[in-house]
Amino acid sequence: MTTTFDEATTAAIAAFAQLDFYTAVQAMRAEADYDHEREQWISRYIDEHGGGADDAEYDALHAQAQATPEFAQFVDAVRREILDYFGVADVQLDSVIVLRNDDTDELWAEVNRRRNALGTGEVRGDL
Repeated sequence: MTTTFDEATTAAIAAFAQLDFYTAVQAMRAEADYDHEREQWISRYIDEHGGGADDAEYDALHAQAQATPEFAQFVDAVRREILDYFGVADVQLDSVIVLRNDDTDELWAEVNRRRNALGTGEVRGDL
């Protein structure tokens, strides 16, 4: 049985499968740092605005944090730093972000099936 992915995920799989091994690993590391930095900023925002006593309040503060101009400025700056540090392009980081939104065993099996077919080498999805 073959898993069907949405159009964005299918495109991200195809783009990521074509990356040489070094660039693929760097893109995965860049995404991990990017995600960590974003979540840290959001957590600080939530803590500064009451902490979200229940799930609904927490979710509302999480969404509110991401809608602030300060968050947009932060994300832009940290993204540029991370892209430069890891030497990857926007599209390469974006591909991994899309893959992480699915992040299933089936997805990484498909990624590695395609990487093997192209000779670009398997990667672990948990980097």
